Amino acid sequence: MRRNSLLICIAVVSLCAGCQTQVKTAKAPPPRVEPPSAPVAGTDLDPHNVEKVRVGETLKAYPIGRFVDPNDPNVMHESHVVYRKEAGAGWNLTPNAPTVVPLGPVLAVADPATQPNPLPAEWEKKVAEQNQLMASLIEQNEALAAELSKLGKEIAELRRKSTETKPEGGQ
Repeated sequence: MRRNSLLICIAVVSLCAGCQTQVKTAKAPPPRVEPPSAPVAGTDLDPHNVEKVRVGETLKAYPIGRFVDPNDPNVMHESHVVYRKEAGAGWNLTPNAPTVVPLGPVLAVADPATQPNPLPAEWEKKVAEQNQLMASLIEQNEALAAELSKLGKEIAELRRKSTETKPEGGQ
């Protein structure tokens, strides 16, 4: 019995010797991760480029007034809105599709990417040509107006002379 109590004492002493309180140590903060400055492959697209890659679905809302259920004439539906998916989402396979412009029997493709804008010098040259053409047309119109007024005066003078020379009583 003494032997058992000795073993129990040794076990208790060894268990107490093994138990210690833990001392809390200050942990170093985790290293700070900087956000990447350049885009990384496999990340999300910005909202402006999403439509260039994938077209979203098209939804339409149809307001419906009161109506009797066609399947059960004892049921009436109150007015409400029905939403319908007109077109599903899909990949944008033609991001820069050219515009077809009907020109009568012939169709021409108007692709703004292939037609460069005229340079400002070309615009100025064309505007100067139009101004010169307009000035010459105004000058011609003034000359024709002067000629018409001159002819009008001559006709009036001839009419006046013909009435003066015509005898009053005879033919």
